[in-house]
Amino acid sequence: MTRQRLTLAGMWIGAIGAVIFLWLSRQSEEDIEPAMEAPGIPVRGPADRAPDEERAGALEPLEPGPPTTYRLDRRHSGRSPYPGPPRAIPAWQFETGSRITAQPIATADGRIYVGSHDGFFYALDEHGNERWKYDLRGPVWSTAAVDGEGNLYVGSDAKVVTSFTRSGDVRWRLDVEDDADTGIVLGPAVDGSPGRLHFGAGPDLWAVETDGTVAWRYHANGKIFSTPAIDDDGTIYFGSQDDHVYAVAPDGRLRWQYRTGEDVDSSPMLSDEGHLYFGSDDHKVHSLDRDGNVRWSTDLEGYVRAPVAVGSDGSILAGVYGPRPRLVALSPSDGAIRWFFPVTVADSTEVGVESGALVDRDGNLYFGAHDDYLYALAPSGDLRFIHGTGGDVDSAPILTATGLLVFGSEDGYLHALRIEE
Repeated sequence: MTRQRLTLAGMWIGAIGAVIFLWLSRQSEEDIEPAMEAPGIPVRGPADRAPDEERAGALEPLEPGPPTTYRLDRRHSGRSPYPGPPRAIPAWQFETGSRITAQPIATADGRIYVGSHDGFFYALDEHGNERWKYDLRGPVWSTAAVDGEGNLYVGSDAKVVTSFTRSGDVRWRLDVEDDADTGIVLGPAVDGSPGRLHFGAGPDLWAVETDGTVAWRYHANGKIFSTPAIDDDGTIYFGSQDDHVYAVAPDGRLRWQYRTGEDVDSSPMLSDEGHLYFGSDDHKVHSLDRDGNVRWSTDLEGYVRAPVAVGSDGSILAGVYGPRPRLVALSPSDGAIRWFFPVTVADSTEVGVESGALVDRDGNLYFGAHDDYLYALAPSGDLRFIHGTGGDVDSAPILTATGLLVFGSEDGYLHALRIEE
């Protein structure tokens, strides 16, 4: 009988403890501004087809500017209008509480923004001083975006996309039901919209107005790690772990889909000539035209998960995983290998180059690797300098208008190198 009483007492104590825990959790959640709900959102899929439309041809050149979005522009060219440093001269380091895999962004006045796996989103000045930070309650893989008004947008593994003012005040929070890991990209003004935000969360591509109103979402059959690239007419291109690359019209209907041999985590790049380039876990870099027709594919003998870039001579620059980890330059016309630069990491299929290459004003290249180094190459692929960190460098580097080369590392620091005066 005594044992039964003790058991019942234990059960009551456990139940009371659970109620207290839930109450405290609720109180903690009430301290957070509630996320916006989006009932009745149009959800598109492969059955929702856009009318056939020929869209081949060259595109209008994009206006160069500061790196306010993933891969510097909505087509993900990786090209900067600023010169890079000729050698590694440290300017400053900013420490966060965990690794940094996201690409930082920067505005024309030198303000720098980046998220960390410690769950915080940081705003720094050009000297590396913290201006403000905000707890997003989950690791941040997402590269933020800044709109023309200075408003910021970033996702997190708390399954929320958050918008801030320049001063760090929350404008809105949107519950997106899954980890929001991709970069946020602002599209052009089409169909009466001044420009929508596009990003992936779980298997869904979301289209959201800058006030937080959801326009639609497109459901793929696998997780989306690939940040969408956006065409002049508003068509969105993105990859998924269902082995496909999708082209989705501005209203969320499918234009076409292309199947590769494995996951597509690499973010597509759309060239000025109107050609699409992306990598896949099938070890290939693929090139399609804007209508989804195959131009070529080149096997590089390792996963291609980094976003590709376009060099000053038009070369397609792709980072490759082991067993031969390297950066490769391909001919844009037929995919032939022009040159490659090996990095010093072990012969493992799970290590290599995941940092997207940055191309500076003079055609010099900058990228990170899993050997803890940032590399700087000449346009020909010859080494200019290396800079060591305390961890893998998956974060793609940027150049700021104030003369800094900035990138994150798994050592938890945001690193800045300055241009020699």
